[in-house]
Amino acid sequence: MTTLTRAQRNRPFILSTRGFTLVEVIVILAVVSILVAIVTPTVLKYITEAQQSRAEEDVRALSVVINDLIKDTGQFPGAKLATGKTFLCGPGTPSTGDWGDATTCGDLTLHLISNDPNQDASPNGTGDYRTTGRRKYKGPYVQVLNEDPWGNAYQINAISLVGGDTTPTWIISAGPDGAFQTTPTAAALSGDDLGVRLK
Repeated sequence: MTTLTRAQRNRPFILSTRGFTLVEVIVILAVVSILVAIVTPTVLKYITEAQQSRAEEDVRALSVVINDLIKDTGQFPGAKLATGKTFLCGPGTPSTGDWGDATTCGDLTLHLISNDPNQDASPNGTGDYRTTGRRKYKGPYVQVLNEDPWGNAYQINAISLVGGDTTPTWIISAGPDGAFQTTPTAAALSGDDLGVRLK
């Protein structure tokens, strides 16, 4: 057993200031890089699945509230579109091409939240859903409408919800790529589009 002198016992304890060697740093970085390479694809897969699940739930929920609107008012949203509009679009960026654009998209929030489908900004104006009687607007049907998980608008080919039109009506998201592969008259979804068929 080693005995310390009085001077050694009274000296304060000093921690070693030795750092990591270059080899130790390289080994640590290699281990971290391998862990990141293993974990990243799994995390990205879960994020993608969560986005797709959210979009599927959103279109299902929209189909329910639109059916509630039709049941309550006895009128189809397509018959209430503002002049020149053939589609209904939620918040976000509407597609270009077959599914309408900013000029042909009516604002879906004006049908489901504020009862101003003709976009004239006057409550109970001509063209709005009735607010009295048995068949009246009982909204708001949703508190808020969101864009799809990729920042695009949910879209509806609402013009087909008029009279005896037999064209399928879709509530649809363009999916991760932001471009529609499904045409508005298609009987089934194509590509990565996510949607629910109303009729």
